[in-house]
Amino acid sequence: MILEIAEFTAVAGKATELAMGLARGIEVIRQAEGCLGVQLAAAVEDPHEVVLLVRWRNLDDHLVTFRQGPLFPAYRQHIAGLFVDQPRVRHYPITE
Repeated sequence: MILEIAEFTAVAGKATELAMGLARGIEVIRQAEGCLGVQLAAAVEDPHEVVLLVRWRNLDDHLVTFRQGPLFPAYRQHIAGLFVDQPRVRHYPITE
């Protein structure tokens, strides 16, 4: 299993809109082949810092099936223009 951690920084004054957009985007991600679960959390110290945690069956389910398929643009449309720069995305193998 792979844990994807995507770190977003909201545009100033758009923290609530980013969180709402990511919540809608999560519903799209959950439809993806190989998605085993999704969580969203805003930093206590700064609500403009948000992390998206996605558990994938394997790395290809994220990087190939999801990112190169039709669901990725559907997910991104919910958050377009609400975050600065590109999110920092890392993948970690995990065992249960």
